[in-house]
Amino acid sequence: MPQETIYTIAALVTALGIIVGAVVATYRLAKRIGDAIGVDDKGRTLSDRLDRVEHQLWPNGGSSLADQVKSIHVDSVANTAKLDLIQGLLTTNQSPKIGAPAAPKGRKKVA
Repeated sequence: MPQETIYTIAALVTALGIIVGAVVATYRLAKRIGDAIGVDDKGRTLSDRLDRVEHQLWPNGGSSLADQVKSIHVDSVANTAKLDLIQGLLTTNQSPKIGAPAAPKGRKKVA
C-alpha cells in the first residue's frame, strides 16, 4: 500500500471519529436540556414546577413560606414579651413595666 493511502485512511478515520464524537456530545447536551425543560418523573413541566416555587415566595393566606416565616416572627415577638414580663416579675417585687425597654445608661468617666 502506498503511504498516501495510509494517510488518507488515517485522516478519514480521524474525521469520522470527530464527527461521531460531536454527534454524541450534541445528543447528550440536547438530552440534558430536554430533561431540564421537559416533563419530570411526576409529569410536571418546567412551568408547573416554577409555579410551585412562586407559590411559596409570595404571601397567599397562610400556606406559603413567606406566611409561615411571618407567623413564626409574630410568635417569637410575643414569646419575647412574655419572657420579659416573667423576668421582671422574678427579679423584682414590683409590677413589671410593659412597653419599650429603657435605653442603656452610658459609662461613667473615671478620672
